[in-house]
Amino acid sequence: MFETIRWRCHVRANDRRGVERVVGRLAARLDRPMQIEAYERYWKYPELAELRLISPLESVSADAALLAVLRSAWRIATPWALGAPGSDGEFDGVASVNSGSRFTVAGVEWMEFYVTDRR
Repeated sequence: MFETIRWRCHVRANDRRGVERVVGRLAARLDRPMQIEAYERYWKYPELAELRLISPLESVSADAALLAVLRSAWRIATPWALGAPGSDGEFDGVASVNSGSRFTVAGVEWMEFYVTDRR
């Protein structure tokens, strides 16, 4: 079963409070909760925060999971570059301001998702 979406993103925010506001806006766009799993300053660009987030998915099949994740991802940004599906049903995607993606939530510069049915 595909239980969670794992997100990683770079956010332009000065402190933890700013990061939490951005995550709140992301969760509002997704219509599902998002939990901060990890937060630190991005080593390459200290003005950015690097976040690891998780949100519930609860899909039984790979097809249903892919459709649900893409619906969520397109609420956050367009377009997404999708990776080739893995042999055990895993898949991923990435969106970046530098690659021409447009984010609907201010402050997000780069984001990726990763989904697998492995625990």
